[in-house]
Amino acid sequence: MKVTQALKGSSWKTKALVILAGFYLLYVLLGFFVAPGLVRDNARDALAELTGREVVISEVKINPLALSATVNGFAINDEQTQVLLGFNQLYVNFEVSSLFRWRWHFKQIGVEGLNVRAQRNPGSVFNFDDIIAHMETQQADSDPKVEPVSDAESSLPNISVDELSLSHGELRYTEATGKEPHQLILPVAFTVTNFSTVAKGEDQNGYAIHLEGPEGGAFDWNGHFAFSPFLAHGHLSIEKVDLVSLAKLAEGEVRFTVPSGELDLQTDYLFSTEQGPRVMVNNGELTLRDLQIQKPGEQAPSVEVPALTVTGISVDSAKKEIQLPNVALEQPQVNAVLAEDGLDLATLFLPVDPQEAEQRKQDVKEKAQEAAERIAEAETVWVTRLDNLAIEGNTLRLTDRTLNPAQTMTLTDGGLTLSNLIIGEEATFTWQGKATLQEQGSLTHSGEGQLAPLSISAKGALTALPLAPLSPWLEREAPLKMTSGQLSVDLQSTVKGDTPDITVNGSAGVINLNLQEGGRPLIKVNKGQVKNVSLATATQQVRVGEILLTGIDMLHRVDAQGRDVASRIQAGMPAPASSGGSPSASSSSKPWQVTVDKLRLVGSQVRHEDLSLSPHFRIGLYQLAGTVSNLDTRSGRTANVNLSAQVDRYAPFSVKGRLSSEPFSTDMQVSLHNYEMTSLSPYTGLYLGYLVEKGQLGVDTEVSVEKNHLNSAADILADQFYLGEKVASENAVRAPVKLGLSVLRSRSGEITLPVKMSGDLDDPSFSVSGMILKVLTNIVVKAATAPFSVLAGLAGGENLETIAFEPGSAQAGVQTTGSLQALAKVLTEKPHLHIGLVGTTNAEDRAAIAGRAIAEDVAGDDWLGIDAAVQEKKWRRKLIRRYESGSDRDVETLISAPLPEDDEQRDSLLARSAWDAMLATEIELVDQEQLIALARLRSENAKARLVKQFNIEPSRLYLSDAKVDGAVSGLTLTLEK
Repeated sequence: MKVTQALKGSSWKTKALVILAGFYLLYVLLGFFVAPGLVRDNARDALAELTGREVVISEVKINPLALSATVNGFAINDEQTQVLLGFNQLYVNFEVSSLFRWRWHFKQIGVEGLNVRAQRNPGSVFNFDDIIAHMETQQADSDPKVEPVSDAESSLPNISVDELSLSHGELRYTEATGKEPHQLILPVAFTVTNFSTVAKGEDQNGYAIHLEGPEGGAFDWNGHFAFSPFLAHGHLSIEKVDLVSLAKLAEGEVRFTVPSGELDLQTDYLFSTEQGPRVMVNNGELTLRDLQIQKPGEQAPSVEVPALTVTGISVDSAKKEIQLPNVALEQPQVNAVLAEDGLDLATLFLPVDPQEAEQRKQDVKEKAQEAAERIAEAETVWVTRLDNLAIEGNTLRLTDRTLNPAQTMTLTDGGLTLSNLIIGEEATFTWQGKATLQEQGSLTHSGEGQLAPLSISAKGALTALPLAPLSPWLEREAPLKMTSGQLSVDLQSTVKGDTPDITVNGSAGVINLNLQEGGRPLIKVNKGQVKNVSLATATQQVRVGEILLTGIDMLHRVDAQGRDVASRIQAGMPAPASSGGSPSASSSSKPWQVTVDKLRLVGSQVRHEDLSLSPHFRIGLYQLAGTVSNLDTRSGRTANVNLSAQVDRYAPFSVKGRLSSEPFSTDMQVSLHNYEMTSLSPYTGLYLGYLVEKGQLGVDTEVSVEKNHLNSAADILADQFYLGEKVASENAVRAPVKLGLSVLRSRSGEITLPVKMSGDLDDPSFSVSGMILKVLTNIVVKAATAPFSVLAGLAGGENLETIAFEPGSAQAGVQTTGSLQALAKVLTEKPHLHIGLVGTTNAEDRAAIAGRAIAEDVAGDDWLGIDAAVQEKKWRRKLIRRYESGSDRDVETLISAPLPEDDEQRDSLLARSAWDAMLATEIELVDQEQLIALARLRSENAKARLVKQFNIEPSRLYLSDAKVDGAVSGLTLTLEK
């Protein structure tokens, strides 16, 4: 009461002070004791409603005297990570002076123990997706009508903070999409000093952010920023970032692990929105150390980068420029593996899931195509400048596991320097490089060019590349093996245009090449050179100045089953994959034109052996030398051939002529002399049934092919060719071939055969070698089976197989003497022939003997023949009388038709009928011995005439048994075997 009375009696100033003190006390009491609970509960409920999650706020403290607030134990709970977002303490200190600065000014805003925990689950579902969905639902349920905000209203409020800080923070990310979850924990802290939304001084809005990575890495980001327009600039530093832990987070997205690796990055930066968003990076430096990319299951890393340094990096988004002044890569190693599913390097960065991998490949392909089109059209959005690239000591290993066993190709001691590479502008870049292939081959390359428009000129040289290590790839495609050899190549090339058009010029060489087929020698090349090669894709032309082959040794072998090299190689090659559908476009495209100015052979040999024959046949062309010039696939172009060799090292052989490939035609002259025919025993044994005893062969032939039709005319000379031992052969001709050869052999021991052949090369059954054998065999067989028809040429065209005598006579008349003279000529020309003389008689001889008996009985020595006899009356009467007395029949009974009324005609008819009847009877009475004697006498007389008149050795004439009732009245000749 006293207080009340005192207040009533006090002045208004005192009353005002008391009221103000009361309000202040109430303010203090509410601030300290009432407001914290209200703020805590309302904030917790509001955040819970906003996020749809349980929100925990342990304590809220408000100091109304210091105008500060403290929030302790804040957390948004999460079932998976316990806490999604939380902090230990949030401290805010507001300055009363803000009331006099016309801005919200805070002395300090600090967060201690910030804890952010994110987790990605299978299906790329994050642990905060439900919060986003909840907030989107709330927004959709609210009033969608929102008044637009003017620029003035949207400007930033005037806020300033002396110190804005975060301490003892932690960012934790859990990748739970794989088999085992992986966590990335980053301690984080930052400070922002003199923060202001409106200030622009250099000492305003300074910030420093510090993150500590796993395994000791550090992230430092400091600088200054300003608002309206927004501007930020400063320095970013990343040191010793452990890439192992970072890579574990991407195990579900890629197919590799990172066993080791550290990253350093430093750069100055600027971000401005004054004239549109612009990012600038300057003085950037990137360093990678001990990076390894490992494919699971492999012993060696797929990629190793001991040191990669990029200095002077700059980026300007306004100019759309990226500059990389210097890139240095030291001793990188790449270990690629080729398996049935492809090259592993192409799949390492694809997702593990097959469907995602296919989508990723499609996306990359589309982006690459777009980039290529922009580069080709010089419309690249960004310009990238690479001033200098230096790679030292690089190693590349390619292991091909599609082979069994697996094989590895190596490129070691590599080096590359590249200068002034600009993507997006017309600029000329240059490069130089070197490497060692398969530990022996030396590779150097250099060049210059530009990307837009595409134009590149390059030089490359490869020296002493060993070919034997490449053999497994050849063996997979064909039954061939390279056991030795070295390849050298020297090329200059250009690539221009969008197609692009490619030209290549240069030369190549190989030494000591040894190519085997089925483990046996096939081709050896002491030295091979290809000079002045030019290739142009625009005109589809290839031109070779000269191909020089020295010391070739080629063996063509026909195996015991009769298969040649080509057949065996084709049989040993894998079956081609079925392409199906219509033929590819390339099958109907314009064919390439190939020109070889000169092919030169020096000191070479080509051998052939046929193991399907018994004994085996072997032949070889030794000291093979010569040229083939003007080889050209274009229509109407003619090549010239001039080759010479020694068959089996002693027999001269040559081929000369012309050759045209389109359409195929040729005119060739082939010559062979003094070839020892004993080497042909395998063939003579197979087709003739005898081995060769001796002989030398010579062939001069002209061969022409026009419109795929072969014509050949050859002169074959076999000198002293004799067959020896007989051998069993089912394919041998059934003919006395030795006799045939004797017929063909001249008095000097030579067999000369003019042989002509023709055939259609399109006929699958046509074979040149088969035709030759067939023609020669037919000649020999004809000589053996019809020798006298072959000898007719020596006999003036007369076939001497038979020599005619007058019927009933053993004396050689004029015609018979002429035939014997022709036979003597044949025997003189063929001194090795022995003739058998077979005396023969036939029906004409019987008639002649019978007629002579009737004539002697009728007229004795006065007989002039039946035709003369029927003209004289006395002989007609004697003939009629002899018939009637001998047959006891009237001669008129022989005539059934009416007799002529004229007596002379009547008697002539009756006399001839009597003759015919008596002759028929006498023929039956001719004695067999008489006929044999006649035949024998004919052969004796013929031999005597040949010996005495024509000086034929008696030993060469044999009298064979006489034949009665044969086909000829005279002699039948045989050749004695």
